[in-house]
This record gives sequence, structure tokens and C-alpha cells, in this order.
Amino acid sequence: MNFQEIKNGILNIDKPQGITSHDVVDAIRKIFPNTKVGHTGTLDPLATGVLPICIGEATKLTSNITSENKSYTVKMLLGVETDTYDITGKIMFASVVNKDEIYIKERIKRFVGRQSQMPPKYSAIRVDGKHAYELAREGKDVELTPREIEIFSIDNINTNLKDKIVSFDVTCTKGTYIRSLVNDIGKNIGCGATMIELRRTRTGNFDIKDSIPLYDYLNLEYLDMLNKIISIEEYYKEAKKIILDKEDYNKFLNGVILECDTSDKIVRVYSNNMYRGLGTVENNKLKRYIVE
Repeated sequence: MNFQEIKNGILNIDKPQGITSHDVVDAIRKIFPNTKVGHTGTLDPLATGVLPICIGEATKLTSNITSENKSYTVKMLLGVETDTYDITGKIMFASVVNKDEIYIKERIKRFVGRQSQMPPKYSAIRVDGKHAYELAREGKDVELTPREIEIFSIDNINTNLKDKIVSFDVTCTKGTYIRSLVNDIGKNIGCGATMIELRRTRTGNFDIKDSIPLYDYLNLEYLDMLNKIISIEEYYKEAKKIILDKEDYNKFLNGVILECDTSDKIVRVYSNNMYRGLGTVENNKLKRYIVE
């Protein structure tokens, strides 16, 4: 197997519960050895759902895709708080739940909008060169900085007060910790809450309905695996198409900045009737981004 057989692009993987995002990357690397592979936005082992995996030159797109808005389906347990803000942690607080459905839904809806959110101390954020969760496990104080996030919507709120379970759908900006959101909601309701399930249903243009479960993907024939990779050209099919002649394409290829009159920040570059890669545009200046 060689690199030329592998298409640069993105896999829309449905991550199963119980493994890390890096475990998914390692599995894909075993299929496509000697090829760059990266994920776009960490999902905790407890969480499932959309995890775009970039392959080859598409690994240059990881920060772009990671910065996209995300949607989740969340399930939380009322009356309990844990140190990790989810069901895997140590119980730190327990309370009777004596609020009705209308009150709970109104309190949850209050979280729509811009806000400052404190990340969980059990997170992958680096503090003094170590992950916050490593310091927390060592029993050390973890000083984290609040981050500005935005919750665009919270919908489909369902309550099961008999079992003290509430579920809802949420769409938010990158960097939002749903565990922290659940913890904050529990405090706002007044009884505490911890996350028991999380499923990411969308990252940017990658939707759960189009994703393939990891283990289903690993059972495919090799050519079918390749066909599941979404090419960079396909992913940016809505981006403006720029056609360069041979001379300008050679300049573009060699990193020369060209004039380009468009408001698009990323454009598809073609030459000799063939897709060649992506360019970035700033102040009407076209720069090489990805060349295939």
C-alpha cells in the first residue's frame, strides 16, 4: 500500500462509547500507514457521535473544521454532582429534586446566548505543560480560565421526573464543554446535575445521518474504505472556483501571491480543467493553502 492509493480527504466517523478520539485516529492510521491522520474536536470516552477524521493533506483543515459550530443530544441526571461533571466521576453532592417540569425547562432555556463558561478541571486543557485532568487526578488545584462561548439553541427538552432524567438538543460554538453546561444548569435549577449521555450530532457540515460507525468502517473492504473518504474538493464544493492558466498556476504552486477579486476566504483552484487544491484569499490576495 502506498500514499498515492489514499485519497486526501475527511471521514465522517461515528465514534463509539468507551474509546478516546485518539483511539479512533490510531485505528485509521493502521489502515492507512505512513499517512497523516488527525481528528477535529475531541470527544470524551463517554461521548459518541460525529468525529471528522482528516487524512493526508486534509490534516491541514483540522483547525478549520474544529472551529465550526457543533450540535449535541444530551442526557443529564438531576440531583447529583460529580467531580468530572459526568457519570464517570466521584459524587460530590446529592439533593432532592422538587422542581416541576415547567420550572426546569425555563431554567434550561436561560442558557441560550453568549456567556462565560468555566471548563471542567477534568479536561484536556493544558496547565503548566500538563493536562488539567492529570493534575486533578494527582489531587492538585487546577486553575482554569473562563472562556467565552455561545449557546445558539436548546430544543426538544424532555423530562422524566420519576427517574430525575432530562434530555435536550443543543447547538453551540467550538470550545463549549457540555459537561460544564450541565453542571451550570443543575446549579441554576437548584438541585445539581451530572451528564450521563452525550451524542454529537453535527460538526459544521458533517451530520450524524451521514456518518459511519467506526466498527462498521473497519469491517469494509479496502476500496470501500477509500470511497467513504470525502475529498477536499467535495468538502469545499460551495467555495468559489478560481481558474488559473499555466503561468499563474506555476506561480501559485511556488507560493507567489496572486491578485484575486473575491470575498471568499477559501477558494478552489483549477488549472488545465483539473482541480489542483485550495487557496486562501485576504484583501484580494490569493495564497497557496493546499496543493494536491
